[in-house]
Parts: sequence; C-alpha cells; structure tokens
Amino acid sequence: MGLAFGAPQLLWLLAALPLIVLLHYLRTRRKRQEVAALYLWRRAQQAVVRRRRFSPTWLLALQLAFAAVAAIALARPFLGETELPPRVIVIDASASMAARSAAAADAPARLDAAVTIARRLLTGAGRVALIRAGLEPTLLAPLDADPGQLAAALDELAAGDASADISRALDLAAALLPGAEVNVITDQELMLGQATLHKVGETVINAGISALDIGIGQVYVGIVGSGGRPFEVRVTLSQDGAPLAAGTVLVPVTGAGSLTFPLDDVRGILEARLDPPAGDALALDDVAYAGAESVTVVSDDTYGPLVRALTSVPNADASYSVGARLLSADLRVLRTSEAEGLLPGAHLLFAPPAQQPRFAVVRDWDRAHPLTRFVDLRDLVVGLGPIENAWVEESGWRTLARTADLEPVLRARQVDGAWLVQAAFHPSQSDLVLRSAFPTLIANIVAAVRTTAGVRLGEALPGLEVGRPNDDAQVVLAPGVYRVATATGGVVGEAAVVASLLSASESRLESAPLGAALIQSQVPATTADDEAAANVRVLDAAPTPLVLALLGLALALLLLEWLVFGGLPRRVARARGAGRAAAGG
Repeated sequence: MGLAFGAPQLLWLLAALPLIVLLHYLRTRRKRQEVAALYLWRRAQQAVVRRRRFSPTWLLALQLAFAAVAAIALARPFLGETELPPRVIVIDASASMAARSAAAADAPARLDAAVTIARRLLTGAGRVALIRAGLEPTLLAPLDADPGQLAAALDELAAGDASADISRALDLAAALLPGAEVNVITDQELMLGQATLHKVGETVINAGISALDIGIGQVYVGIVGSGGRPFEVRVTLSQDGAPLAAGTVLVPVTGAGSLTFPLDDVRGILEARLDPPAGDALALDDVAYAGAESVTVVSDDTYGPLVRALTSVPNADASYSVGARLLSADLRVLRTSEAEGLLPGAHLLFAPPAQQPRFAVVRDWDRAHPLTRFVDLRDLVVGLGPIENAWVEESGWRTLARTADLEPVLRARQVDGAWLVQAAFHPSQSDLVLRSAFPTLIANIVAAVRTTAGVRLGEALPGLEVGRPNDDAQVVLAPGVYRVATATGGVVGEAAVVASLLSASESRLESAPLGAALIQSQVPATTADDEAAANVRVLDAAPTPLVLALLGLALALLLLEWLVFGGLPRRVARARGAGRAAAGG
C-alpha cells in the first residue's frame, strides 16, 4: 500500500513554485519617505536595497503551501498498490495481418508493425496477458511470464487465420485480468470501448481467391480485390500439377469477379491459382484447394439399381468382386445378414432376398441423422425375412427406420470410428429403388466414409482418429494439401486434408471508415486513435477523500493569507485611523 496518483501529469504544476518565489523577490514595495534634505535620499535608497534582498516571509510560505497543495490535489492522489499496472495486449493474427502494411514493396508486414507496438506496450507494465486473436483466442505466455518469455512469444507469433474473433479475445482478457488496461492491435477499424485501439496497415493492392466450388460438370472460382482500381488476373485450374483449364477475369473497382470452368467428371483434389497483379500484398489467398480423393467401394452384389447407385456417386470408384468381404477398400457393400466377423473398416450390409418375404410399411425414420439426411422413407414398402429373425432394439445400434409395429429395418453403428450400416431387407424386395431416396442414401453413406477433410486456415490439423486425442495437432497457417495419419476401424493409413483461406473479408485489404464494426465485450468503452494514449490509465473521475482533504487545506491556506496579509490588516488600519480622527476632532 502506498501513495499513487490518478493524473500524475498534473504534478508539473509544482514547477510554478520557483515562479512564485521569483515574483515575491521582484515585487516592488513603495513607501513614502519624508526627508528634510536631498542628502538623506542615499539613506532611503540603502534601506530599499536591503528590503529587496530575498528574505522568506509568512506571506511567501503561505503562497508556496497553497500552490503545492493545490497541484497535488489536482493530481488526484490516492492510497493504493504502487506496483506496475496490469496490461492486456490483444494482437490480431488473421490472414490480412500477413499482408504488407503499406504500398511500398519493402514495407513490413502488418504483423511486424503490430509486434513493434506490442514491445513498446510491454514497457511499464506489470502482469501482462499477451493474447493472439485468431479463430480461437490464445494466451501466448503465462501471466507471470518474465520479459524474456514475452519477447520470445512475440518472436514466434504468426498470422494466417481465416478470421480474428476479437470479441472472444476481449472476453478472455476480461476473465484473465479484470480491470486491466486493454490494448488491441489490428488492421480493422473497430469500436472497442475503453480498450485502446492501435490500427496498423493501409489500403493496398491485392487480389485473392474468395470461393472455389466444384459442382456437377463445372468449377466456380470467385475473386475479390482491393486497391481502388480495376485489374485483370489469370486463374489456372490444375490437378496433380497438370493444368485442366485457365481463364482471365476482370476484377472491377467494387472488388469482385468470378469464373466458371465447364469440366466433365471432376474427381480428386483441384488447385486454383491466380497470377497476382503487380504490387499484390498478400500471398495466402493466391491459391486454393477443393475436392476430395476418390473413395474405393467394393461390392459382391450385382443387383442393377445398386450398382448404378454406387457408380453414380461423385468421387467413388466402385468395383465388383465375389470376395469383396476380404478386399481392402474404404467401403464394402455386402449381401449378408451377419454383422459379426467382418474385417475392420466401413460396411453397408443388405440382407439376402427372402424366399417368402413379409412385407411391411415404414412409418418412422430418423430425419436428423447424417446418413438419412434428405432421405424420404415415408410409406416405404420393404420385404422382410421370417418373423423369428426380426431385429429388436440393441445397445450400440442407432435405429434409422422402423415399421408401423416398431420393428427396426435400418440401423447403424460406429466401430472404432468406422460406419457399419445394416438393412433388414434387400433393395430388390422394396420400392426404395423406385425413389430418389435410394441414390441419396447411398451417396450419404459414401460421403460418411470419405477420406478427405477440409479445414480453414487457423484450424488444427490433427490425425483423423475419431474419438481419440492427438498430441501432434498443429494449426494450419498456409494453404495446401496435407497428409495425416488415420486409424479408422482399426485400419492404419493416411488421408488428405485440404486447407485454403477463401475469405473475402481477409483479401480486401482496405481501411474501413471508423466505426464500421462494433465489438460487444465485457470491456466498456471509448476509442483511442493515438497509440501513445495506451500509457494513460483512465480512472474514476470522482474525487477521493484525500483529494477533498487537500483541496480543503488549500482553501484554508488561501483564507488565512487573506486574513493575515489582506483584509484583516486593512480593517484594523481603517479602524485605528477612524479612532485618531475622532480623537483629534
């Protein structure tokens, strides 16, 4: 506990004390002297010189005391902790922060400018919460980290996330250091409240891929830009390094253009790459990836509608084999009623056709399950086997469809992350093949076992082990096709993960008008334009009891000076003069 000041800059008022002393010394006191001859002026002059020599008086002491007490009171002293104040530093780590901060080719990246500001903010701070604002807010160093640890954390900081959740970062700051000074370093114009905004970067030229979508027989590519002028960019589609198509798009001043490439039977992973314009400030959005590696499907069932449904699924390589249950594949489609003794991996099982089927009507099905999404099984007629072989509800199985008498006819479960889907009927003894629900069901099952995942920049890249922790997870900050280890259904392998930015807001590197965005957080509010204002703490404006006491003392000293050297002596002199006049009369 010690003495601190809410407005220490006002202590400069104490510099007025020497001025008061100087004025007191220079002040001329005129007094009439009656002399009988001129030679007596020398004596009077010597007396005046003696008076003008500096000699402290009670008047000077009271004036100095009043000025000192008033200056200290205006500096708003209070009793509190004298240790350095805590400080929160939030740094935007979105992809746009990896762009150049200015149009000059040798301009530093916006993140480099942000790190420079952060290093300056570390000076004079107590406990520091250094937060990286990306898709997920991250504390970069412990709250009790020493300056060396904080400097190392800033050295390792990298930008590239698809967006920056500043609001959640501010909530994390409020939870870690309540009441601390909060500083946000970003290239966005935000209304943050009492948190201090440090904006880096200016409008620069940039073109980036904002969308890459593979449709039926075509590929769509969206381009956005910034810089205040139109420009043309060339976009090339390729697969495994081999060009598939190319085209040129005009990006207007408004900053949006698109290309559509007609391509038949698009399979695998595609790469879209643009030739950036001169002065392009960001490289993370010049390339994007989409698509998926083919899913291998093997079946021992030659029923025509089933074969056609399997071969029509995009990115599915379907084949037939009598020994399909023993072959290696991403999905095995088998004609069997036995769900036990299967090899590890994903399976779709159809019961063999019944010799004397029991026909039933489906009355209820799971519309929310991903395997039956958009699959309409209303009033579906299915042919079932003998009643003694009817299924009952079993633990571990998820019933996807049941008949009017609650008999399950379609169910699924996961075994070591691999799907096992079982039907109590064969498609040849059902009107399912006459509906669009059949190819949709097959497509959903194939999609559930696809081996290619997609992530946004800033998301983790773990192994695709379902339900298992992975200590090797890393955040992806660059677009590309990554290979990860998998262990699905007990089968060890690898899979592809495609990562792209695809963010129009991060590719438009323009300075938005002040107040274009509003962040609601637990930090209440004003916006600061100058980064130096971060070192001034905003405290409660209400005067403390100590301030009130000092102001009262200053007023008392002022009143005492007036009584002693001003009004009271004059009143006494006037009273004496009046008394003498009365006595003389």
